[in-house]
Amino acid sequence: MTIRWLLALAVVVSAVAPVRARADGTAQVTIENERLQPRTLETVTGQRVNFVNRTGHPVHLQFIGDLRQHEVIQIPGTGPVWAIFHVPGTHPYTVHIYGRETRALDGVISVTIDETHQWQSGTCAIVVEGNCIAEP
Repeated sequence: MTIRWLLALAVVVSAVAPVRARADGTAQVTIENERLQPRTLETVTGQRVNFVNRTGHPVHLQFIGDLRQHEVIQIPGTGPVWAIFHVPGTHPYTVHIYGRETRALDGVISVTIDETHQWQSGTCAIVVEGNCIAEP
């Protein structure tokens, strides 16, 4: 095998392999005009995932499925967006980018359970950043 072939293989693998949240507890998806970086992110329950808008256009983040499985905070337009996941599993989402024409980019957050952030549906009336602040 040549060095050039090995480099090409490394680029392909890094483009499709899921990215794990960093050890310091931060996780981030960058929204660009033509792609999400990373497209697949691995994280744990209770951890905040930031979505950074680098498009210069308003965006809207939409998760598919039961809304109780995660908490999404989004300041309209180009403001900050983040999500915290309460339930392990695969959380597919779409980012809509509003410009001359609306574009949609699809991604996935893969969540595993963190024993220190267990959450049961219906056990908390108000959850903020993964913490229960009001019992039902």
